[in-house]
Amino acid sequence: MSPPIYRPRRPRASPLWQIVHHARDDFLAHYEARHRRIHGPLSSDSVDVVDQFYRCGDLAAGFTRLQCPDCGHEKLLAFTCKTRHFCPSCHQQRVRRVGDWIAYTVCDNLPHRQFVFTMPRPLRGIFRKRRKLLGHLFQVAIGCLRDWMRLRLDLPHGQLAAIAAVQTFGDYLVFHPHLHVLAATGLIDSKNRFHLMPVESIEPLAELFRHRFLATLLREKLITAKKARQLLGWKHSGFSLDAGEKPVAAHDVEGRRRLAEYLLRAPFSLKKITWNQQTRSVIYRSKRSWRTKRNFEVFSATDFIAAAVSHIPPKNQQTIRYYGLYSNKRRGLDAKAGRLGPRVCLAPAARLHDGLPSITILPPPSAQSARALRPLWRDLILRVWGVDPLLCPCCKGTMKVIDNLIRPEEVEFFLRLLGLWEGVIALPPPPRPPFDIETMEPLHIPKKPDWTEDTESLSPDSWTDSEPAWKAPERVLDEERLLVLDGDLVPAWGAALATGPWSGGQWRGRFPTWTFSASSF
Repeated sequence: MSPPIYRPRRPRASPLWQIVHHARDDFLAHYEARHRRIHGPLSSDSVDVVDQFYRCGDLAAGFTRLQCPDCGHEKLLAFTCKTRHFCPSCHQQRVRRVGDWIAYTVCDNLPHRQFVFTMPRPLRGIFRKRRKLLGHLFQVAIGCLRDWMRLRLDLPHGQLAAIAAVQTFGDYLVFHPHLHVLAATGLIDSKNRFHLMPVESIEPLAELFRHRFLATLLREKLITAKKARQLLGWKHSGFSLDAGEKPVAAHDVEGRRRLAEYLLRAPFSLKKITWNQQTRSVIYRSKRSWRTKRNFEVFSATDFIAAAVSHIPPKNQQTIRYYGLYSNKRRGLDAKAGRLGPRVCLAPAARLHDGLPSITILPPPSAQSARALRPLWRDLILRVWGVDPLLCPCCKGTMKVIDNLIRPEEVEFFLRLLGLWEGVIALPPPPRPPFDIETMEPLHIPKKPDWTEDTESLSPDSWTDSEPAWKAPERVLDEERLLVLDGDLVPAWGAALATGPWSGGQWRGRFPTWTFSASSF
């Protein structure tokens, strides 16, 4: 039985597309005033990801022509954005591709288990303001897991086999940084023998993680010794460690693939989103919240975009890392040496949970490149949606690619000819830099940092999830121009108001406002 016929998706009918379409400009225009204090500065890379999603799957942005050699039937396939963490379609394809690669190529046939390292609520704000600390989270968690197994198995130099992925989101898109670790439940010694970790309580591991992570924050001067002692003294400190229900058996490849895909999942699900255009609100459904006692949350359109964009990692930040036997260095050395024999054998005292033979063989390293090992686009579509994109709807033959159209005039001609032209999605140019009111020249005024570096002010007592927004002063220049003095024009401190163009300024709380006479314009 052949798979169902592939029907091109309609991206403009997606609720997420509708949200971005109606609220993108408002989101960019008011981000500094409404959302920066909560979600941090907005990077240009995040804006690019949103804009690429806006055109993802749109025929007006370019497409591929497919033709059946048997019956001559043609159809068009739009290009995708290939971005992560925001586009549900493209991110899900990446999840399937990388999940298969981890389960079948990276992981050995050993029992595995998932460990989830979480932190207390007062400490999460530090990661929002210092994303580089996520690298410390990797090091501390992996180091604790390795040392705990070494101590329990009496292997001072035992090697770990683990894959770790950081996630910054929780239910309802709240900022909740935590670490997922897919690790073999044991260590490898110097003779490439695997020693199975006995089943026991993980409370010592959780306690070790709590002490080491607080020591890291003290070393980085992000908390005071007083706050560290308070967190250590709390009965329920907020640190937690979850090891899952039961380990994945040695030869359960499907179980490893399922855990690997969970490590790479997207911050939100498209199926949970409901867009109400009349009220310009978003209803997001998830688990029942213990705070609100309901299974949904209502966002404004701009608030939802801001929450979703806050989980897009920086361009060069690694969200998944490999350690020990699964490290890139170890796998590269094995491939270079052409090791085709057994990679890991079991120690005499070790017994696998499923009672399988004592010799475990990893599939031999392939001489092909990593790109060659990737599944074809056709296979990805077939796995994700269960349809074959190259199946001809008329004669059930296999369609062939005959042309790729990317030039705007050619794209418009073909789409108008077929009656599919909806217009090009026009995106406004990025905002201009701040300018001087009199000379209209760009200003280079030192900004007051939004986040203080004072360690005492970073204490858990002072951290909050939200702060009241302020409205930027506005002045109508003429019928078509509106001058907005936003947060980029905030001087260093109050002393800066005494001279220069800020002499007419006044303070309202922590934020300055400015009054100008008619002659200023």
